[in-house]
Amino acid sequence: MTPPTSLRIVPELRAVHVERHRTGTPAELLYLDVNYDLAGTPLAEGIRRTTVGRALARFLHTTATTLEVPEPLWMRFWPKHAVLAAGFALAGVVRGRRHRVVTYAMENNDLRTLVGGRGRVPALLVTAVGLLVGVVARLTLDRIHFATPAARNAYAQLPFVGAIEQTVGLELPAPAPGPTRDAVPGSCVFVGVLEARKGIAPLMSAWEVVERTRPGAVLTIVGPGPELDRVRRWAAGAPDRRRVLGPLPHAEAGAAVARSAVLVAPSIPDGRWREQVGLPVKDALAAGLTVVATDQTGLAPWLAEHGHQVVTVAGGDLVGRLARSIERAVDTPLQREAVRAALPGRDGRMAADEWLHA
Repeated sequence: MTPPTSLRIVPELRAVHVERHRTGTPAELLYLDVNYDLAGTPLAEGIRRTTVGRALARFLHTTATTLEVPEPLWMRFWPKHAVLAAGFALAGVVRGRRHRVVTYAMENNDLRTLVGGRGRVPALLVTAVGLLVGVVARLTLDRIHFATPAARNAYAQLPFVGAIEQTVGLELPAPAPGPTRDAVPGSCVFVGVLEARKGIAPLMSAWEVVERTRPGAVLTIVGPGPELDRVRRWAAGAPDRRRVLGPLPHAEAGAAVARSAVLVAPSIPDGRWREQVGLPVKDALAAGLTVVATDQTGLAPWLAEHGHQVVTVAGGDLVGRLARSIERAVDTPLQREAVRAALPGRDGRMAADEWLHA
């Protein structure tokens, strides 16, 4: 078997990374930590856990000449990003061969928020951080693929990044294989970590409104998190309308999505974080669901253009707007075949993978 010419670094291994590893560009995959949804997913050959130090040592012996690193605007990870990108490039110099460093960029937040969160920060500090990140990116990165136009716009805030070879696509899924499944009318599903940034609190309040106006509608909540006990207590108040499944492996969560008519993804800004794409949104579209999402995701313009419900976060009465959007989705869900027909024939992330490693 020919050794792969690509290497990937993943900060937190998820089930979707394993799936992409099986079908994407052949590569060695090194991960630093694991996500809860990895449970029950067998690891494939070529995937192993590492540390930054061991990864740097690996660079001196790997057959790979292309390294895919996490994006530079992941501010919490940026010091490791810089070390890994520079280390791989330096290893190429030491070994007397050309090493390329590439990245897939999803961040769609503004630079000031990424530097200081929701607090006030000096403009000089924002400029200095942007300059540092931009310079390091220009010196170490050979290619950038942007997941959405919003991500491209976010990186346009950085100096020198425009000189890096780059392209932009839309991280839409391909339709799920097999025939379109029928959904239970009025069934809604939420999948995600049960915490403030995923909008679980406004969802619970909005659902109480939906329950009063749409008899028969049922909400299923899937995921772990600090709010799980609170959500379970809330669900116990109307067990015939509210179901909490807790954390599930990715395959089982996907099955819960496929049985539903509507996915609700009410993400809200939280500190430096903003929803970038949303894996549950991709899973829902692939299965043909109608999506109710906030305008935080980089897919928001596409969702609105294709008849899904997009809720504006800014301004008052988020709960009311969310409830009305869920009601519209329950009343007139999109045809599942039409949702799937609007998707590309190939997953956008897989197309990006091919371009990055070409």
